Amino acid sequence: MKAAPSIEMQVIAGHELSSAQRQELLALCSAAYGEDFSAYLEMLDPAMHLLLSADGAMVSHGAWVERELRAHGHGILRSAYVEAIATLPSQQGKGYGSLVLSRMPSLFGGYDIAVLSPSAEEFYRRLGWETWEGPLSYRSPEGEEIATPEERVMILRLPRTPARLDSRAALSVDWRPLEVW
Repeated sequence: MKAAPSIEMQVIAGHELSSAQRQELLALCSAAYGEDFSAYLEMLDPAMHLLLSADGAMVSHGAWVERELRAHGHGILRSAYVEAIATLPSQQGKGYGSLVLSRMPSLFGGYDIAVLSPSAEEFYRRLGWETWEGPLSYRSPEGEEIATPEERVMILRLPRTPARLDSRAALSVDWRPLEVW
């Protein structure tokens, strides 16, 4: 009988990642997404990272950055915008991604809401995330609202989420390069 792997999780700010951790993280995300993840990792530089290692090797990852959301009728919501949920392809199906995503909400104490742009909605839904049904947009650097009807986002309600937040209302996010949502 094979022993269960030794699991460790580490929370670390992007600027505190060692060169070796950054390279391992880049390799993990590039393999998981099937593309060079370098530009996205740069975009995540101010992020907090949750690294999951099994038997000493990084196998799964999730990150979050602070972003301002505006939900109709609620003003600015301080959001933990979840990014780069990734597991090495050889390690997928073992629950590592679920462990990362399940651990993250306990780290979001100062946020009003958690948000992500899903690649597989059912994966997130089974962990408590809900699809935002209302219209989405972003605010350009000039302050203009630009509709993003092609985008999908999901939210996770946190203790500070307004009780009357309606997921059918309009929702906008601040602009950023590469991927707005």
